[in-house]
Amino acid sequence: MRGIQNEKQNIQNLSDHLASYLDRTIEDLRALIFANTVDNACTVLQIYNACLAADDFRVKYETELSLCQSVLSDIHGLCKVIDDTNVSWLQLETEIKAVKEELLFLKKNHKEEAKGLQVQIASSGLTMGVDTPYLRTSPRPSQTLGPVQ
Repeated sequence: MRGIQNEKQNIQNLSDHLASYLDRTIEDLRALIFANTVDNACTVLQIYNACLAADDFRVKYETELSLCQSVLSDIHGLCKVIDDTNVSWLQLETEIKAVKEELLFLKKNHKEEAKGLQVQIASSGLTMGVDTPYLRTSPRPSQTLGPVQ
């Protein structure tokens, strides 16, 4: 009987040892599953944060792109204004040059006409006499003929 009792004891020992091993193994598996679940949650949170950051950067990029395109459009418009201004400047310089040449031509013609009139007056022998009681208040002939000369 002792053999049966030893066998029962051995079986009980083996059963207890197996139960203890299974408890430890299940606890280890539970701890490993919990650690992996926490790691997965951290990874999911990091992915979510990365998606939020990517959305923020996309919005910032689109805003900056819009501003950049607006500035480039303004620069293009200002370059056109500068070109138009330069063309107008050149046209005005040409007009000023033409007006200066015309002024010189008119001055030369005026001078020649004035000399011609002086010669005509001198050769005509025209004499002038003033018979007026208001001699002191009336202008002198040299004053009235001065601008003609």
